[in-house]
Amino acid sequence: MKFLINEFFNNVSSQNGEDGINKKLLEFLDIKEGILLEIGASDGFWFSNTANLWKNNIDFKSILIECSANLHKESLEKQYKNIECFPNECASLDNPLEKIIEKSRFTVTNDNFILASIDIDGDDLNVARSLHKYKPKILIIEPNGNIKEKTNKQGTTVLEYVTYFETENNGYTFLGMSGSPDHPYGNCYFIRNDLKNMFEITQDPWEKRGVVSSTNEIY
Repeated sequence: MKFLINEFFNNVSSQNGEDGINKKLLEFLDIKEGILLEIGASDGFWFSNTANLWKNNIDFKSILIECSANLHKESLEKQYKNIECFPNECASLDNPLEKIIEKSRFTVTNDNFILASIDIDGDDLNVARSLHKYKPKILIIEPNGNIKEKTNKQGTTVLEYVTYFETENNGYTFLGMSGSPDHPYGNCYFIRNDLKNMFEITQDPWEKRGVVSSTNEIY
């Protein structure tokens, strides 16, 4: 089946259509349960790429990581038994995601780790590098640095992500981007390589997989 993922744009908690894309991808992969991870979780809901899944389905368990105190662990975990919150926890190369994940009460394996979202406005690539042995089936990551030509020194271009994940043997293939002409420049989606053959779009050049630019163009 061949489709551009941004065709399924829909927001409930997300900002750039990720809720609709996630629903489509999980349905297409026939995934009904598993572990989610959100890095840059804010208060758990604000522009969240995972909240619409875990708040509506107890079978989706989520690890929420936030560098600030905005994530109110006690109240959230009391209301939602299927989440675990790590406020004031900054993922980095010095504090890798692997280390944080291993503190979780949830048992995470590459079979049940279905989706990770990384959105921390800057050091996203290094945080992704710190996943190490944990490889989610779907990886959402914010570029924050334009498509090919870097406009933000703190960010990462789409091309840099594609180069890292696809050509440096890091186990992922670019699926496309969230966003639309009215919501330009969303997040990058990558699929783990053992699943990429299910998506015909991965046979096209990466620029033709639904890249949404800051000038409202869908390639």
